Amino acid sequence: MEIIYREACVTDAAELLLHIKRVGGETDNLSFGADSFNITPEREAKFIKRFHEDKRDIMLVATSGGTIVGNAVLEHERIPRYAHRATLSVTVISEFWGRGIGTRLINMLTEHARTVGTSTISLEVRCDNERAISLYKKCGYTVIGTYKRYFKIRGEYHDAVLMQIIL
Repeated sequence: MEIIYREACVTDAAELLLHIKRVGGETDNLSFGADSFNITPEREAKFIKRFHEDKRDIMLVATSGGTIVGNAVLEHERIPRYAHRATLSVTVISEFWGRGIGTRLINMLTEHARTVGTSTISLEVRCDNERAISLYKKCGYTVIGTYKRYFKIRGEYHDAVLMQIIL
């Protein structure tokens, strides 16, 4: 089935919340779980709208058959001395892993970052998430450190790998 990549729209809010709930329930490798986002579609729409108002930030979706199967976000720091930096996050539902969706979304965000003058993109990924670490390395990211006890999931601590790309 064809995958369509595009910027998220405010009309995607309810579908994005379903996507977030689904991916959050499929893995413990994310910063959230299935029930972490208890917000309304209206609040999510306001969040998406912010990406359209600040042209440096961007939120993308990947859809298949009209359903969101992937989501990616690039958000810049707001403090002037950090404003050259952005953070990246990507989710893809497990059924669509291994199809290049994450790679394409990361590359689209990276190209956008170059266009708007970003010089550094960073991210955090759970240390034992080898699949994601490999994906980020394939896209040009390097490991710059470890954040001890970054996640606490069901009472258990997990470290995160800090990664970045210099553009």
